[in-house]
Amino acid sequence: MKKYLSIILITLLCLNIFVGCSRKEDNKQIDNENNSSKDTLDNNETNLKDITLTFASWGVSEDSTKDIFETMAAEYKKINPHVTIDYISIPFGDIKKQTFIMSASNDAPDIIQTHTAWFSTYAASDIVVPLDDLLGKAYVDDLITSLRDDYTYRGQLMGVPWAPSPYILYWNKELFEQAGLDPETPPKTYDDMIAYAKKIAKLKTDNGDKIYGFGEAADKLPINGLVALRNLYSFGGSIYDKDGNVNINTPEVKAMFTFYKKLANDDLTPTSAKLKDLRNLFSIGRLGMYMDGYYGKAVYRNLSGKGEAFDKVWGAALVPHNATGESVSIGEAHGLVISKDCKNPDVAADFIKFITDKEMITKYHQSNDVLSARKSFASDPDLNDNEIAKILVDQLNNHSHALPPNNKGMEQGFLEIAGALQKVMLVDTNVDDVIEELNNKLKGLLE
Repeated sequence: MKKYLSIILITLLCLNIFVGCSRKEDNKQIDNENNSSKDTLDNNETNLKDITLTFASWGVSEDSTKDIFETMAAEYKKINPHVTIDYISIPFGDIKKQTFIMSASNDAPDIIQTHTAWFSTYAASDIVVPLDDLLGKAYVDDLITSLRDDYTYRGQLMGVPWAPSPYILYWNKELFEQAGLDPETPPKTYDDMIAYAKKIAKLKTDNGDKIYGFGEAADKLPINGLVALRNLYSFGGSIYDKDGNVNINTPEVKAMFTFYKKLANDDLTPTSAKLKDLRNLFSIGRLGMYMDGYYGKAVYRNLSGKGEAFDKVWGAALVPHNATGESVSIGEAHGLVISKDCKNPDVAADFIKFITDKEMITKYHQSNDVLSARKSFASDPDLNDNEIAKILVDQLNNHSHALPPNNKGMEQGFLEIAGALQKVMLVDTNVDDVIEELNNKLKGLLE
């Protein structure tokens, strides 16, 4: 009898060991080669339950990015079958407002796509959670420092920079040739750029429509106030003085506002354009030059109706030199935050790691030219595989100015800057008066 009991006990022990090994193998699927978070998911019983993560994004509904977003969700499910990514499509211009409304009902999406221009409002609110512990020190330390700082608030990482990009110059070679310019030679300086723009602005389309020489986005939106920093810095200006106080009452800032005023007065740019308006005009041959991130190529292919053949029509280059004597730009990044309403923040963090790791960012790059915010592979050959990518990386790493530190009034500050641009471009307003008014507003918001 004792012999039979011993056999039964040994059999049960072997079965327990087998089951334990099986569970460990399952968890290894989560700790996959894409560097998802082993520490947060291994040995956690919640990873055995069915989980749905809601992810609010504008990219999932845009023609140029919807396929890669679906790929991200499908690839993650292959290695984590119990996790489903449920996208909530919200347009770029509405996502902040809608997610704040959802949060008021304690129903915010688990993950929210955001933008540098609005991030400070999320960070200063109570609807998102700090990410340092969820992501782990190794991951946080691997983020490019300036981009990490752009998503840090009061010493805590409150968002992940995803798909960063600097602004670079795009030019239309066909319009250059029609204007008597060398189609293969972009302007080297701002003076050259304006001279070229004046020649292009004399052209008309076959239908007699106006062609703009150089476009600046100046509609009254926070993102356009942020984009204006590219010009502010290129003229040698800053929002803050050397002591850290707000002071835009300087010759450099006046030069920047005068630049915008002349663009409008000389009819070189549409005066109330959004960036997407400039992309549209560029795609249909009604804009000679403008500055944008990596976002352009896929959009041009779709809107031009020429697909990849349109790639030969345009070129890209570093931002021309201006008052500082060197190329100056800014970088920005679409960001990701985890809401306070998320019931599985560890899984949400794991998904963020997955889509920002090398394999998935490389796939994103292959479809949309995005870059990486991760130091460990940002310069990888797979992400620098064409001339445009090399220009973007060079501009981002060597010729981009850091953004101002996050402040709870920063988004409103960007909006006020865009509003001031509108005043000098649309109304016959004295530039000095506009700067004085803006200076007082920024002091109230940022100090």
